This record gives sequence, C-alpha cells and structure tokens, in this order.
Amino acid sequence: RLQTSMYVKIAAFRWINTAIIVTMITPFTSTLSSGSDNILDGVCEIFLAEIVTSNCIKLFDPMGFIKRHYLAPRAGSQEEMNSYMRGEEWHLAERYSSMTKILFLTLWYCSIYPAGFFLCAVTLFINYFAERFSLMRSWRPAPRLGSHISTFSRRYFFTMAISAMAVASSYTWAGFPYDNLCENTNADGNADDDTLQDYIGSWNVISIDDSRSVSVTVSQGDPSYRFCQQSLWYYGKGMNFPAIPYWQTEGDEWMTEEQEHLTSFYGWTSFALLLAVCLWILRRAVQTMIYRSHYAPCGEDQGISFSNVAAISSYVPEVKSDVFPYPLVAVDTDDVDEELYEWKDPEKPYSYYDLTRDANEILKEKLLPEKEVKSLFSRIKHWPPNQDEYISGQEVDLEEQYLESKLC
Repeated sequence: RLQTSMYVKIAAFRWINTAIIVTMITPFTSTLSSGSDNILDGVCEIFLAEIVTSNCIKLFDPMGFIKRHYLAPRAGSQEEMNSYMRGEEWHLAERYSSMTKILFLTLWYCSIYPAGFFLCAVTLFINYFAERFSLMRSWRPAPRLGSHISTFSRRYFFTMAISAMAVASSYTWAGFPYDNLCENTNADGNADDDTLQDYIGSWNVISIDDSRSVSVTVSQGDPSYRFCQQSLWYYGKGMNFPAIPYWQTEGDEWMTEEQEHLTSFYGWTSFALLLAVCLWILRRAVQTMIYRSHYAPCGEDQGISFSNVAAISSYVPEVKSDVFPYPLVAVDTDDVDEELYEWKDPEKPYSYYDLTRDANEILKEKLLPEKEVKSLFSRIKHWPPNQDEYISGQEVDLEEQYLESKLC
C-alpha cells in the first residue's frame, strides 16, 4: 500500500511536469514552428535525456563508485565500511512511475509527433537493460513485494493515459494550422481588397528586437489575414470541451471542411471514452467500498510444510537506518526463530539490532518494568513443529517418494 501510494503521487507529478506543463507554457503558435520554442524539439530533448543522461547515471553510478572505492577503504569501522558497500536504495514505485512517464509523454504528443512511439520503444528497451544491470550490480536488495503496483498501474494509470491521449489529440487536431490567422474574405469568398488598400507597396519589416529586417511587397489581390484564436484549450472565457467545431466564433472559422469532420469525430469519441473511464472508475470505487472481496486460494497443496521450506522467511517489523548496515528489529528477538529472518549478520547476533533492549536500557530511569517496555513494540510468536513428528514426517515422505519411483 505504501508503494502504491508513492507510485500515485510520483506518477501524477511526473505526468504533469513532463507533458502537461510543457503544453501550457509553450506559446500556441510555437507548437509546429521551428526554433528554440518549438514544442516538438522539447519533446525530442526529453526522450534523448531519458535515453542518454538517466541511463549513464545508472550505469556509471558516480556516488556509489565514490562510496565503494574511496570512502569504504577509509572507514573507521567495519560497520561504516559495510554501510558504504550497501548500494543505492531504490523503490519499485519510482521505477514504475518513470516508465509510465515515458509512455504518457508519447501518448500525449503522438498526434503531432508520431516519431515519439519509436523513441519510446528505444527508451524502454535501453532502460530495461540499464536497470537490470543496476539491479544486479549496484542497487541494494529491495523488499519482496507482490504484484499490487503492476495491477494498479495496468488497471488505472494506463486507462487514464489512453483517455488523456484521446482528449489531447482532439485538441491538437482542432488547433491546426497553429498560426492564429484567419483570411479576410468578402461575401463571395474571395480576398477582401478593401482591407489591403492601405498596405499596397514595398515595406521594410523590422523585428521587435531589431535583430532582423525583411523587405515585403504587397500587391493588389494578395490575401490578407487577421488575428483569430485557434486554441480550444483556452478559447474566450475558458476551456471548451469537447474539442469540436461548434466552439468556433462566427466569422473567425479557421477549420477546413475535412478538419471539421475529423475534429467532430475525434472530439465526441474522446468525450465518450473519458465518460466511460470515469464511470468505470466510479463503479470500481463503489464496489470496493460496499463489497468486500473474499480470499481465493491460488494453486494446489504440494504437501510441503512451512518449516520444511528451504527459503523460509516471515514478516518481521524492522526499521531501516543509514547508521547500521542491517535493519533494526522492532520486536523481542528472543521469541523469533533465526530462520524467519531474511538477512544475517555474519559478525553480530540479532539481539544486537533489537530495539526492545535499547528501549529497556533507556527507560530504566523511569522505573518501567521490562514487560511494559516490550508491550510498546510488536509481537511475534513462532511455534516450531515437534522435532520427533517432524523427523518421522520426513521419513514417511521419503518412503512414499521411494515407492513411487519403484512403481514408475
């Protein structure tokens, strides 16, 4: 649950910061234009940063290299040296959010930047091998987690990403040709020469910052243009949804006939898809609140007792600390079998990391009994099987396996 909560927060922040904010701060007329303000160049730079910069940092691991090869040999104690050799801490939620960020960026701009699909495939391909190398070589072992994050991401975030793609694409198609210009025409649909009379002749046009000058010649019959707002993201008093030709102001229509047909289809389709996704999420939320799921066993009983499993482990409340090479145990270690831990310090016993003993020493001055101090922590009870029954059970299993092999 903690990883899922972290995943939601990080993914939402990265989606907004990587794709949505870029759309909001980029001038509308710079969407398809060339230059430093071009939104497509910015999207390409983000992909290149994900391919080159982030993966180089993972592979070279500069901080880990310094800790292992410079700080660790100069450590004052074995524990300090072990702390430098543990590797970088990582979270599954952060890795999942990084992947969904790349996918969301691709889907958000796919209508005007289809090359993003190829860059996305290359990015995920390289990220897979870079993170696999880091997972095996430089990152520290992560706790064992189930498939809850992957299920949640596949069920909700990918569904929302597809909906966002449909909505963003509908506004993208409606904004063409991204110049905020409408041609001045008369009642017959021809160029309006009356508007052009004051501009006929040769002119020297100078840019606002006086960096460029262009000679322009205006002749009779040349088309003239006026400003008209073409962005439906913010049109008039606010955002218009869905992105359909209906929102065009009378007299300032900029869409072609084919564009109006495409925009109408895209706009209403995105509206229907977004409505269906919202209703589906609402339905699942109501089902979760009202109806409780029941446990359903998965697999078959293999006839192997828990105490007979080679990789036996159990949940033990622990607190991670950067000071100690191993986690601190928040239970009384006297009641826990050593086989239940997922780690082992080759030099110190588990009681060295027992927080209940430290608390007992600290709270002695307050005259708190030991039992009362231990009651402040979690409790774990372990009942190992009877040794005689355990050995006889093993002998029966071996005898049955022998008889089955003889029958075969």
